Amino acid sequence: MRWKQHFKSSVLFGGLNDQEIDEVISFGYEQTLNDKERLFWEGDDKKYLFVLGSGTVLISKLTENGNESVINVLSAGEVFPHAGLFDHSVYPGTATAKKEVKVLAIPVEQIESLILNKPEIAIKIIQMMNENMLMLQRKLNELLSLDVSSRLKSAMDHLIKVQGDEIILTHQEIGYLIGSTRETVSRQLKKWEKLGWISVKKDRIIIHHQWESGAE
Repeated sequence: MRWKQHFKSSVLFGGLNDQEIDEVISFGYEQTLNDKERLFWEGDDKKYLFVLGSGTVLISKLTENGNESVINVLSAGEVFPHAGLFDHSVYPGTATAKKEVKVLAIPVEQIESLILNKPEIAIKIIQMMNENMLMLQRKLNELLSLDVSSRLKSAMDHLIKVQGDEIILTHQEIGYLIGSTRETVSRQLKKWEKLGWISVKKDRIIIHHQWESGAE
């Protein structure tokens, strides 16, 4: 696994030099998960920071009625959890593997110790986190201004980047992502299917080349 390449493109460690990245990588160990296996549960003590090497990870939270709601879909190269790295809090959500997943697990204590010994690394990480927060805020503002169809289109574009031409998520999971219902997602997907942009199967959505022209 090319962990160094993932680190260089990550929003957290992208500002570190090669020697600093190698040192962080040396703290970690590789872990493989099968489909639907949990990496951690919401509320667990936050002992590790993870880098996703391959596969897809779903981040979900429990709703007030006890159901799991998917709030994010992570792709190769992402570092997570995204929030509260150094505040000794619990994991804010549950991480579940979608098909086979490989991650690098890095003890948070080791990263903290490295930063205490080399404060310049902390400055670089803070700078990268600040840039990412500004980017996420812009994306959130854009997303909130869109109607359901446009939000679904934006989510599908992201999922294509994450999973490729076969999106392995249920309509309910996609609905959670965009703040809509399974029925609304299904109706819009059927419209795009009739136009030939996608094929909706029982367990996946297949993207056709016509999608590139832009589903509306």
